[in-house]
Amino acid sequence: MTVNGNAVDANGSGQYAAKPGDTVTIVPNLGSDWSSNSSPAGSVSLRKTDISSLKWSAQLANETTAASVFTVTAKASANSAQVKDIVFNVSAGDARNGQYKVFATNGTRQTLALNFDTMSYEMTDETGNTVSDTFGSDLSEAGTYLFKSSRNTATAINTRFRLATDTVVGSFPFQVAKVPGTYAVQPFVASRALVTAQPALDGIYTRLGINLQAATRDSNIRQVQVASGGTVVYMCNEAAITSIAACPPASLLTYNVTAGSASDAWNIANVNDPLDAGAFYIARVAGKNVYLSAGTNPKPPNDSVFRIGLAESATWPVSKTSGGDTSGAWGTLDFDATTYSSVLARSDATASGFTANLSSPSATISNLRLFTGPSSEFYFGTQDGTLSVVVGARSGPVAGYMQIGLVR
Repeated sequence: MTVNGNAVDANGSGQYAAKPGDTVTIVPNLGSDWSSNSSPAGSVSLRKTDISSLKWSAQLANETTAASVFTVTAKASANSAQVKDIVFNVSAGDARNGQYKVFATNGTRQTLALNFDTMSYEMTDETGNTVSDTFGSDLSEAGTYLFKSSRNTATAINTRFRLATDTVVGSFPFQVAKVPGTYAVQPFVASRALVTAQPALDGIYTRLGINLQAATRDSNIRQVQVASGGTVVYMCNEAAITSIAACPPASLLTYNVTAGSASDAWNIANVNDPLDAGAFYIARVAGKNVYLSAGTNPKPPNDSVFRIGLAESATWPVSKTSGGDTSGAWGTLDFDATTYSSVLARSDATASGFTANLSSPSATISNLRLFTGPSSEFYFGTQDGTLSVVVGARSGPVAGYMQIGLVR
């Protein structure tokens, strides 16, 4: 019996020690039929299995953050009375392992399963289709990891991700919105700390978003408020960027909030327009609420949409984050009191830098900035010291552009 190719000895109780990610190989003296189980039930899963009558081999993954017992039973094929149990004490899995709900900038909600013991992932899209592969550390940036993916055909590998507690921010080759069978590297935010108690939804959020069609893109900037114990959403629908507090009554839209299809999903519907409806989620990121939504707008022309909103704050901290953008690049998003700067590694293996001065586009929204130059392309940004988000202005060549970063 070997673990990772090395012979090992049992302890005094006849059990073997194993870590998540170890590959265990058992070679019996006789042809055998195999079975296995774990305690707690289902706590240990197997990868890279190679099982025949003369060998049992698999990589062990502990799906929990507690130690588990895994038992492999060999029963001689020629004599069912000859049975041998091989018992492994499998140490706890990495606390970062598990499933995260993905909100992707192609307008889809997906599920990302990460396993840091086996350095593997699974991404399951909204149709149930799953792609899986491995990931590894990005040697060029501490705390960043690289997804391996057959979909990534670019010269530079920008399928990357970073983590905070219960949060993943990265880029992945998702299907291009409205273009089946075509993939492009696009940013996402994923969480496994989504709010399930309706009163905890309350807050005012500076929300940036993009609307997508196959050949066109647009941007969206609104302030929204979830109020009255999570039962109502208000949105200021002014053409100018305006806070809820300063919103003219004729432009203040009201939505009812009801429980969604899952415990962490919340449906909204405009009280005056039933087609103006959707679903949103509130993630907890570094102790703060973050508004997230991705899906298809039920109103024609049925845009694919993505929204992210950071909680309103009177402070504008100095922040340094890294993340991806909708052009397939990966790089830095750094804010101080007066400037934004970014260095991006593009998918063609070139690099570019960008610096802009900052101003306030709204006298009543304190955590939103307009990039005022030297570029003639206009962007808006918001950040809370943990997350940073940049969106292109509606008019001009950067409409529908978005960049999302996580603290580094």
